[in-house]
Amino acid sequence: MKEYFCIDFDDFNEMVFYSKVEAFKRYSILCLALFMITFGCSLAIRANTGGTPVSCPPYVLSCIEGQSLTFGTLTFIMHLIFVLAQWIILRGDFKIKILWQIPLGLVFGFFTDFTMWLTRGFQWDDSFEGYAARVLQLVVGSTVIGAGVSVQVRCRALLLAGEALIAAVARTAKKEFGKVKIFFDAAWILLALFFSFLFFGHWRFDMVGFGTLFSAVYVGFVVRFCSKHTPWLEKFFAADNNSFEDPLVFETKEINTLPLVITIARMHGSGGHEIGQKVAERLGIKFYDKEIINKTAETLGISRKDVEDKDQFISDASFLEYIITDNGISKEKFTGRDGAIFLTQSRIIREAAMESCVIIGRCADYVLKDRPCCLNVFIRSSEDFAVKMVTARTQLNESQAREVIRIKNRARANHYEKYTGLKWQNPDHYDIVINTAKIGIDTSVDLICNAVKVFFER
Repeated sequence: MKEYFCIDFDDFNEMVFYSKVEAFKRYSILCLALFMITFGCSLAIRANTGGTPVSCPPYVLSCIEGQSLTFGTLTFIMHLIFVLAQWIILRGDFKIKILWQIPLGLVFGFFTDFTMWLTRGFQWDDSFEGYAARVLQLVVGSTVIGAGVSVQVRCRALLLAGEALIAAVARTAKKEFGKVKIFFDAAWILLALFFSFLFFGHWRFDMVGFGTLFSAVYVGFVVRFCSKHTPWLEKFFAADNNSFEDPLVFETKEINTLPLVITIARMHGSGGHEIGQKVAERLGIKFYDKEIINKTAETLGISRKDVEDKDQFISDASFLEYIITDNGISKEKFTGRDGAIFLTQSRIIREAAMESCVIIGRCADYVLKDRPCCLNVFIRSSEDFAVKMVTARTQLNESQAREVIRIKNRARANHYEKYTGLKWQNPDHYDIVINTAKIGIDTSVDLICNAVKVFFER
């Protein structure tokens, strides 16, 4: 059994199993990511068009004449306030390990002051050339921020207090992380405007301006783009790099010698599992769903339940498991699946794809995205159809089934976006999209099998 170094950061409700070597690599790259974020932020601020939304309030306060606190110090104080806010919001769910955000905020504050010193010469006059340089500097700075954030996400180590606060609010309000983040971005901008009017008597466009709105939108696009092109970091993080199978290995094989692989992503209650089983039986190939969980648990030396509890539930919105009791529904927290489990499952999926099979869920379409002989299917349905399917095989009543369906579909969408940077239901990721509410289970099986015949003959 491999020896793992376990870190539990409950701000994302995530139990992380890393080897000591992998943990060292992840935290080293995390420091680099923080430097990239602060350097990009400093570049954007030096353009005098406004910084990122979350950086605006401390930056405005740092510019007040006569006060001695630096931008980095005020940023660290803001992190302390965020930790306090999490304590208030989470109450009994607040874990002592969340306090790790404080030293992380200290490092972030130090990098903030250091990068502001590094970029002190990147300021321009009011000429046409000066404004052009400002715009270019804003774009470069925002790009560096986005790249740094994508690397930070890949590290899956510690969270900055601002991100953790958003996650805590999303968890408490049962809202999607992305929507809550938009609300917080707007709040930071409004707070910075308030400080601007309070201490300077007018709107300081050089502190809260075009650059603030630009970075709020543009950074997200950069993060998604970079997330698609940084899976190689997982190879670097792996303690045993030789055991990491590069998905591009498939490109070295003749296409006609590759086995048949069908991946099926499915909405909860759409019948995707049953369809996958029937397709595998009809084609006489292997079927993988819960088997991947068993193999993952065996590989990591942890219990099957630990893997199953984490499977497909991530901490961006801290989703809840709904358990039926005599009095209705009670709630228990799911914990997020960590990077070690995702990486292990990805390896198992690649191994399974060395022979013909059907693979259900677990981002298999993305894991095998560079494999030419792979048919990717998405199974969806109406909510009413899903409710009938769920109530027929469980003890849930209609209202309970609807709530569980929405929670699980939101969890799958967030899980997919976290590990791939892509939208789960985007049809561009799939070769076939089927609505079982329209054509039923058996017709869906016929459709996939016919598509397999046509696809692989071509």
